[in-house]
Amino acid sequence: MPLTWTQRRAPAETCKLLHQGLRRLNHQFKRFQRMTFTHLQSIAENCNISNSIDSRFQALSLQFESISRELRAFKETTERSLNSLKSSTKGLQKKTKRLDLSLADMTRALRENNHLNLRQIQKQRTVLSDLSHRIQDQQMHVSSLESLRNQVQHGMQDLQTSLKRHQTQIMKLESQVQGLFKILSASKAGVLDPLNSIRKQQGVVLRHVQPKPKSKEHRMRDRLPTSGPKTTTEQPQTHKIRDKQWQPWQSTAQPIVQAEEELFQFPLRQKIPHMHAPKEEARVCNVGSMLLFPSASTENYVTFQSSFQTGIHELSLCTWLKVDAKYFGTVLSYATENNDNMLVLYGRNSDLLGFMDFVIGDPAYRQLSLQNILEGHWHHLCLIWSSIEGRFWYYLDSHLVSTGSKFQKGYEIPPVGSLILGQEQDSVGGDFDEAEAFVGRLAGFVLWARTLSPGEVSGLAAGKGVPRGAVLTMDDVDQIFGSVEHITCECLEHCM
Repeated sequence: MPLTWTQRRAPAETCKLLHQGLRRLNHQFKRFQRMTFTHLQSIAENCNISNSIDSRFQALSLQFESISRELRAFKETTERSLNSLKSSTKGLQKKTKRLDLSLADMTRALRENNHLNLRQIQKQRTVLSDLSHRIQDQQMHVSSLESLRNQVQHGMQDLQTSLKRHQTQIMKLESQVQGLFKILSASKAGVLDPLNSIRKQQGVVLRHVQPKPKSKEHRMRDRLPTSGPKTTTEQPQTHKIRDKQWQPWQSTAQPIVQAEEELFQFPLRQKIPHMHAPKEEARVCNVGSMLLFPSASTENYVTFQSSFQTGIHELSLCTWLKVDAKYFGTVLSYATENNDNMLVLYGRNSDLLGFMDFVIGDPAYRQLSLQNILEGHWHHLCLIWSSIEGRFWYYLDSHLVSTGSKFQKGYEIPPVGSLILGQEQDSVGGDFDEAEAFVGRLAGFVLWARTLSPGEVSGLAAGKGVPRGAVLTMDDVDQIFGSVEHITCECLEHCM
């Protein structure tokens, strides 16, 4: 320690400072001695270890090689798992996008359906009020019909009484006819005078009758021997008898036969012809032809000669269909090299059996309700889309079921793709799935590159004709695969 002598301090104080400095040096020296001792011990230990360091280094090198091999294998497995995870994450992202879109569409559809339901409820209320008025009118009409029925019953009773009277008169006439037969037989035998017997028993008015042209039977009767004057009979109108001048040169057979004919001329019953019930006439025509897809198979599908030649900004797709399965299946699939779901109308055999997906440029799509399509009857379906504001319309049996906007606004469906009916393409022209196959009948399939009006849709559903400007029809079918049948039928009732 440096010591500085000052004039102010005494020699005693400087001794104390030297003593304290020496103590500090002693403590520092002891600490240094301990540190050097521990350091020497560690050096000795390290010298002992250096003898076996080569063997340990070799063992460590072997362990390092095994660990490196394990790391390489682990790296390969992790890369594989990462690749699979990437593919699965891409699929999950697509599914999540679809689910998000479906949720948004479902909320939008629920709102629209609520509005439609409110409108339908209001319409039903008005219809119910009209029905109540009609029922009241019908009740009044029924009461009037009941009064008419009572009148008819009274009239029937009067007719029955008049029929009974006529029956009694007919019985009297039959007895009179029997008496006349007896008189005629007696007059033919020459026993009684016909005029006196008729006057006495029947009181029949006798008059001269101009003879009619004789038939063969009358001519045969004229040859028989006769006696008595020529007479004829009528129903008695009064009880007085007027005598006619008898001319003996006239034959008596003809008036007697005429009297018999007049007495036996009763009214004839007309035979009512059996009316055959006419067969039900065809009401929905201009169908053209039908495609029958008998079973769910990846081999049953239909291709067209050509697809779209130019890009499409508006689309109308209409067809008659009859589904024979418990799910909707794929009606149409249009695929290109860039997107295998460019235009698809399908419903998969899954849990959501009451819906179908209308896809334009995957992953954009709209989920539509099937209503009563799966009941196994003929239904007319029309889907219309326009890139202007992304509007779409969904018609079923000429009724607007759903509509919306902002669906692929400003989008263009590209040309020169693969168009298939009955299967969903996961690649251009192939990679079909049996769970997405269509089973049933398609009739009158037509596709336009424009939007149809509501009047054209209703006319098409009524079979009044195909609107102008069709891009694809059943006449453009190129090849039919599997067990699909192409049947020509002009009217829908004949497409069985």
